Amino acid sequence: MGLLLRLSALSCLLWAVALLGFKNIAIAPDQLTPVARALANGLGIAQLVLMYFFWSASAAPAENRVAIQAAIFLMAVKTANDLYEIIVLLPPQEALASVIDLMLSVALLVGLLEALPRTFGPTRPVE
Repeated sequence: MGLLLRLSALSCLLWAVALLGFKNIAIAPDQLTPVARALANGLGIAQLVLMYFFWSASAAPAENRVAIQAAIFLMAVKTANDLYEIIVLLPPQEALASVIDLMLSVALLVGLLEALPRTFGPTRPVE
């Protein structure tokens, strides 16, 4: 579970770097209004906070149940959002980032859900 929380933190860090540092490259200048720039900055800052939250919880996952629940919820919502972007919002030539994020989010969601029983399951007494 610790590794999966670190991978979730890395995902958040990558999004923070993209939103804070490379939005001028990823988004056309005529579409990057001051409001869009402000929203991207705010989302990038939130991604940094989530990165710190997941990374610090990875040291002792069983004691940080809320962080695991937050990671599962984040990956589930990102999966739904990426599907909506791919199916409804974005034209095919602009959907590559959403497809990559969808694959990463689904993989992390499945991994987190699969690791839950090992993290919180009953421990066997030593004989």
